[in-house]
Amino acid sequence: MKEKMYDFWICNISGIGNRKIKSLLEYFGSAKEVFLAKKQQLEQIANLRKQDREKILSCQDIEWLKRQYEQLQKREIHFVSQQEEAYPEKLCCLFDVPYGLYYKGRLPDPSVPCVAVVGARDASFEGKSLAKKFGQELAENGIQVISGMARGIDIAAQRGVIKTTRGRTYAVMGTGIDICYPRQHIEEYMLMQENGGVLSEFPLQTPPLPYHFPMRNRLISAFSDGILVLEAGKGSGSLITAEQGLEQGKEIFVIPGNIMDPKYDGSNELLKNGAVLVTSVRDILDGLGLFFDDDVIERKKKSEVMLETSEKMVYAMLRLEPVHLAQIIEETGMELSSVMEILLSLQMKNLVQAIGNNYFMIKL
Repeated sequence: MKEKMYDFWICNISGIGNRKIKSLLEYFGSAKEVFLAKKQQLEQIANLRKQDREKILSCQDIEWLKRQYEQLQKREIHFVSQQEEAYPEKLCCLFDVPYGLYYKGRLPDPSVPCVAVVGARDASFEGKSLAKKFGQELAENGIQVISGMARGIDIAAQRGVIKTTRGRTYAVMGTGIDICYPRQHIEEYMLMQENGGVLSEFPLQTPPLPYHFPMRNRLISAFSDGILVLEAGKGSGSLITAEQGLEQGKEIFVIPGNIMDPKYDGSNELLKNGAVLVTSVRDILDGLGLFFDDDVIERKKKSEVMLETSEKMVYAMLRLEPVHLAQIIEETGMELSSVMEILLSLQMKNLVQAIGNNYFMIKL
């Protein structure tokens, strides 16, 4: 825990970014040793300016550090550094990989497919409707959705996920994790933390500076297995995310648009350059090599009509992705005996199957 506290410290020094942190750790070996470093030692680091050295020396206050770290924990903000096993492996492909991440809720599950949804802030009604539809359908098929919580396409897709039972969506912030930006998305910011999370590489209280958003886009693409683009104009942030995704070897999916509308200039250019044309969620699942059952959502709607209220609560949680018994109990708030009885009833109705080790899923 003490080592982690020093990792937290080094990520919170103003003006000391990922590259300087890397140089410091290569020389000193650990964040704790940087915390204990003297002026003469810091002068050996080539890419540190005088003001950088002065800032590091002025922050070497153990009591202040303890108070800051305790405050972090009280606010239920999690911190993970590159030194920990829990650090997302997908980010390690980045040239300027962030040394530390802050998050509320949880981080994306590396064992579950993840799709980024990006597009115009000043999106059309049609674009926002499509984004919400695709967000919901991706979630219904057990896909995690990641975006930036920006107005327009981003938040529309994430709202589609939130309305889905057990839908998991994640927002990468261009601010400190304790700042909801834009402020009007505070409800979604809170709801995401229940079955997903919000995360940031920036220290607490970092304001929404313009250059932070291209930086956060590289994390959105790194976390994803594929990127869905809607209404991207030329030179837009969505295109930056798509280009970063291409560099990282991600599949790019594009919903086509009117060739006379400049909102789609970037999107249509991506299609000309080989992106996957998308007209349904099946195109995305096929592109990622994932199983798709044409009838599963429709069968689920029909099946729920003949279920009791308690059965509907349990059945609504189940997808093609297996769910553990303990998670069903936690999220429904029911007793173990009641959940087991309902699961048995659903199995007898040929709607649910047990996978073993207390995992359950929709019957195919």
